[in-house]
Amino acid sequence: MANTITFSLRNNQMTDLVNVSVVDQSTNQQAGSYVLNRDESASVQITADSWGKGSASWVFSTSDGSINSNKQQDGIADGDECTLG
Repeated sequence: MANTITFSLRNNQMTDLVNVSVVDQSTNQQAGSYVLNRDESASVQITADSWGKGSASWVFSTSDGSINSNKQQDGIADGDECTLG
């Protein structure tokens, strides 16, 4: 079983230039920082648990403050697509 998984994180918000910071919840370490336009995705790698699933949280915002939110998702499998909101 792999000790890391890779998932895509897609900007499903209605705006471009969303700043995103992802934290791997297994290690509490940053998994990446991205600037995503609408419908763009980033490939994120996180630690897998013994069932091959991962957990991540992300904070996302725009420089003008029109979007400022966060999300946590558990049970992420290799190859999954997650969305910001």
